[in-house]
Amino acid sequence: MKIAIIIARGNSSRIKNKNIKFFFGEPIIKKTFTLIKSFKIFDKIILSTDSGKIINVCKNLGFNQIIIRPKKLGKNEVSTNKVVNHTIDQLNYQNKIKYMCCVYPCSPLIEKKNILKSFKLLKTNKDFIFPLLEFPEPIEQALRLLSNNKLEYISIKDSKKNTQLFSKKYYDSGQFYTSTIFGWRSKKKTLKGFVLPKYSTVDIDDVEDWNFAKYLFFKKNGKN
Repeated sequence: MKIAIIIARGNSSRIKNKNIKFFFGEPIIKKTFTLIKSFKIFDKIILSTDSGKIINVCKNLGFNQIIIRPKKLGKNEVSTNKVVNHTIDQLNYQNKIKYMCCVYPCSPLIEKKNILKSFKLLKTNKDFIFPLLEFPEPIEQALRLLSNNKLEYISIKDSKKNTQLFSKKYYDSGQFYTSTIFGWRSKKKTLKGFVLPKYSTVDIDDVEDWNFAKYLFFKKNGKN
């Protein structure tokens, strides 16, 4: 059995009601749900939320189950892992689950082929798979912006090196994570990842990210 869990908390610090904000005519969480449902690879799609507003938006979308999590699991500092494990605790068919994929609600650019790729990379119970994006510049040459617009390099030594000397570095794309229940439970995960094409997605944290996601979605789907 393959399970998708969309985790959507009510509070969002930088974009108010981000998870239910309208994105090309409908709540963004609906866009994400509709997409992953259309992939026809998940036996069940579950919503985990602490928000009555989100429940009202999602109750008629077609989720197989809506799990209300405690308010304490809706705080900024609470990890995705804790939220998913709370969801697992509510399921009575754990022994039937082969793959458990946690999908972020603001993922309208998610693609079926990438989820299927994560399934193929999952070789052991401890494997924890997620897609990556490449940092556009060497992070070793990062700068701090101080008061009065003054700058300082994080590393003076690295700032003088040729950029070609640095290996590529990557960051979490903020779309989804795939593992087994054992992997979600384990404190010693084996992290694995694969790189998405440049500009294929964006992790939506602020208004600029939101607008860039709209641009990418429009370019991909031709919708306004």
